Amino acid sequence: MAKFQFWLPTPDKLTRKQKRAIDSDNDIFLTGVPGSGKTVVSIFRLKNTKSGILFTYGKLLRKTIEEKVADESKEIVNIHRWLYNTMDNRQYLEENLDDANISQTISDIKSKNIHFDEILVDEGQDLVPNSYKLFEAITKSISVSADEAQQINNKEDASDEKDILDILPNLEKYELDEVFRSAYELYNFARQFVPYNARANNANMLERLESKNSGANKPFVYITPNLSDTYEIMQDIIDDNPTENIGILCEGTTAVNECVEKLKEDYELSFYHSKLSRNEQENILENELKNIIITTIKSAKGIEFDIVIIPQFQHAKEFKKEEYFVGVTRAKSEVHLISVLDTPDMMDNFDENTYKLMDRR
Repeated sequence: MAKFQFWLPTPDKLTRKQKRAIDSDNDIFLTGVPGSGKTVVSIFRLKNTKSGILFTYGKLLRKTIEEKVADESKEIVNIHRWLYNTMDNRQYLEENLDDANISQTISDIKSKNIHFDEILVDEGQDLVPNSYKLFEAITKSISVSADEAQQINNKEDASDEKDILDILPNLEKYELDEVFRSAYELYNFARQFVPYNARANNANMLERLESKNSGANKPFVYITPNLSDTYEIMQDIIDDNPTENIGILCEGTTAVNECVEKLKEDYELSFYHSKLSRNEQENILENELKNIIITTIKSAKGIEFDIVIIPQFQHAKEFKKEEYFVGVTRAKSEVHLISVLDTPDMMDNFDENTYKLMDRR
């Protein structure tokens, strides 16, 4: 079985707006829809620093991009893992970012003489506001990428874009307004999960995407009679695409474990979720990722796949709509959503012309 491939564009493939964001001498605040290149900009800015650190919220994202920055003076780390390794008092792993502990945490960080030329924060909308006060204690340069439509982690306490700019008001603002990952047919479907978000539904962006990258299959929405049929569909997709990066993205950890048990005998695969023990997580992340990755939608944040499969779609709930926006937009060329017995109510207002219904009942 093939290994997972993460492709970083060469400098000549970057847009002028991406290049300006990368080359800016100022700290930047970068926004943009999924697949617009926010992580790419962060990676290139990291490469340009003398000593820098890129904080990601997701551990899988860190794993997929770390080989692209082969420089010991540059770090790509999960924010919580970094705090766990840095702080002597491990309680800060859970408590360091709330109001009651932030001052002590800042003092402890300063006492260790930790300093970075630049801190870059990817998926900044998932961190709590006090995270940025902590970062200010160990660097004079902070740049952040964020998109509120993709806020799916730590939602009750996480930052919105206004929170970040209130704390860091001098950031130079850039908005990436082109989609480079998903084909038009996939993105046009995905945006219906977040109809209230103006950036995700920008008409000019959609028109440009349609003219540059259209012709893919519309997302397939399967209605199956049972879970056994769900796994047959997944196996057919895998068998038809043996070398493609395939993400099987589940809403929760139980579904991840079920998929792993059903597929691991027939396929080499990687899997990950946050409920694994620390040792299990580290063992998975230290090994080479296979091209089939089974994980939760949240853990797939920031990663891209050729094909995305979302099983047990019948469990989708309205308050999870941002998760499904994120999940579908991980895909470059194909999306398969598999629902047992019926489609979720969340799709009641979707344009039926934006997907292909496959009723197998």
